[in-house]
Amino acid sequence: MALRLLERLRAFVSADRDGENSVWDAIPRRQYDGRHAESGGIARGEQEKALNDVSRQADEMDDRTR
Repeated sequence: MALRLLERLRAFVSADRDGENSVWDAIPRRQYDGRHAESGGIARGEQEKALNDVSRQADEMDDRTR
């Protein structure tokens, strides 16, 4: 069950990256904590880090099950 959840999260991350463009696409990640911090940059950076961590963990679990 946990593996299915991680696979769904990975699919969501991929869809977000390949899906519609947003204003955040024009902002370099290095500026999330700087000039764009008050407009949601800190939260955006934390969310992207968390999604990347989940994706990495799912890849590691997938590698272990093979």
